Amino acid sequence: MADLTELRTNIDDIDRQLVALLARRFNCTEEVGIYKDQHGLPAQDPSREAQQFQKIAQYAQEQGLNPEYAAAIFRHLMDLVISRHRELRSVSK
Repeated sequence: MADLTELRTNIDDIDRQLVALLARRFNCTEEVGIYKDQHGLPAQDPSREAQQFQKIAQYAQEQGLNPEYAAAIFRHLMDLVISRHRELRSVSK
């Protein structure tokens, strides 16, 4: 069994990777927000969200992660993105 220091080092490595992936994701969603603003689309798309949550639950199950944990994390991410899309809309007006 790994010692505590090794376990924490592994967690730190994963955290770095997660932050890099989050940065990529937020760069993409920023572009989506700009597109939505330019084309008069709403900041939130409930249909798209429902599709995403179905995929996220499937991905979580495939990886042995509790789908409720994944849904809670992605709900927060999506709420941040929606908020940012609303900011972009208010800035452009």
